[in-house]
This record gives sequence, C-alpha cells and structure tokens, in this order.
Amino acid sequence: MKINGRCPYLVIVGATATGKTSVAIKLAKKISGEIISADSRQIYKYLTVGTAKPQGYDIPYHLVDFLEPKEKFSAGEFVRLAEEFIEKIAARGKQPIIVGGTGLYIKTLIDGIVRLPSADEKLRQKLHKLVETRGKKHLHMLLKKFDPASAEKIHPNNTVRIIRALEVYYLTGKPISHWHKIHSCHSEPAVAGEESRFQFKIFGLEWQRDVLYERINNRVNWMLDNGMIEETRKLIKKGYQKDCPALQSLGYKWVLDYLENKIDYNKMQQLIMRDT
Repeated sequence: MKINGRCPYLVIVGATATGKTSVAIKLAKKISGEIISADSRQIYKYLTVGTAKPQGYDIPYHLVDFLEPKEKFSAGEFVRLAEEFIEKIAARGKQPIIVGGTGLYIKTLIDGIVRLPSADEKLRQKLHKLVETRGKKHLHMLLKKFDPASAEKIHPNNTVRIIRALEVYYLTGKPISHWHKIHSCHSEPAVAGEESRFQFKIFGLEWQRDVLYERINNRVNWMLDNGMIEETRKLIKKGYQKDCPALQSLGYKWVLDYLENKIDYNKMQQLIMRDT
C-alpha cells in the first residue's frame, strides 16, 4: 500500500499491557523490520522491570536503555532521533516499525513539532516548589483553571507534563492546548511546526476493558515480584535523586514511598495498579 506514491512506515499504538511489544517483534521477524521505541520510560538506563523494557529480543530495538536517569528528554529530541533511525533502517533495506507507548511522542513524530517557548528554569523551580508545599492535586487544579482541555488529558500525577503546560500558559498567555489545536489545523504559521518528512500507517491494539485491567494488574504483580523495588533501591544507592526524571515515571513514586515506609506493600501495589 502506498500513500502519495510512498510506502508508509508502520506505527503500533495502544494502552499499557495491550501487547504492543510482542506484536511488533513478531511482525518485525516476518517483514524484516527493526523496532523504534516511542516510550518515554524505556529510554532510561537501570530501570528495566518497572518500565517493562523488552528483554531477550533477537532483532534491533532502538531508543531503549540509552539515557542517564538524571537527564531530561523532550518530544522534539525523540523526533530527531527517531527520524535518524528511520532513515538508517530504510537505507539498510529494512522496515522501520515505531512502537509506543507515549502518545505525545507518536503525535509529534506524525504531526510535526509545535514551536513553543523553551524551558524557563526559574518558573519551573517555582512550580516544583508549589508541588512540594501544596501537592500535585493543587497543581492539577491550577492547570484545570487555565487549561481545562489539557487538565482532562493529563493525569494528576504526571507532574512533568502539568508543569510544562502551565509553563507554556504563563510564558505565552495562552494554554498549550490552544497551540496544539492551531498546529493541527495549520492555520497560524507563526506557531506551526514542520510536518514530518515521512508517511505513516497506524495500527491500534485494543482489549475489552475488564480484560485490559486484568492484564495491567498481572503486569504490576509481575513487576513487583521480579525486581521493580530492588532496581529502585539500587538507583537511589547510585546517588540519583528521588526527583530525577527517570523516577517520575508511573509507579516509581509509590515504590519510593514504600521504601521510605510512608505506605505499606499493599497500598503501593494498589496505587501502581490505579495509575497504570
């Protein structure tokens, strides 16, 4: 199948525990493919179990396990690296298969990058301080006040995205959802990003809700039984701070609370299942 005379590259998306990785690996073996991960958690070193990082695969799997836990990584950086890998894989005569994971990464790769203000560290420090003093719920309520559309899409525990959305609002006077909407319509060149140089064909994996919840719970139990707590403890022993980007990933906050005796094992397990 061709789009505008070009063969599209494959993108496999779906919620947590829908089986994206296993499908991608099986597909890659059949069509001589190489996988590009679009997962914002699997990029980090040392966190393997809690991010369900693919293990033991016998095909090339790119953009996993390459970034230090203290380093930040943006959607723009993902697009730059993903496009480089797409070109290299295609040049080898192989089929790139993008698998995610992180909706923002996929959207940015396909739709292009919205040119928004760069990070303002002083503003971010103020917002982080607000989290420490008032809590994540307060920050999410603040976002809901200024940008209801984004607040509906961003989980209250996703502090990184909430802070970025508030940062854009404070710096531009308009919510980030406004800029994304304009970009998707390409109606205002001043903020529109460059469109992707590639064509994509997207496949989504779905399960019935009750089955998906069971799969998620089984995954959480497997992660806790197979080293998620220990890998978190080791990361702290290596000297990484609790607020480093890698440990902002879903689940690790509750493991940290458990290690600090703030919650018991059952509560930690329930909270990870809820957030996942």
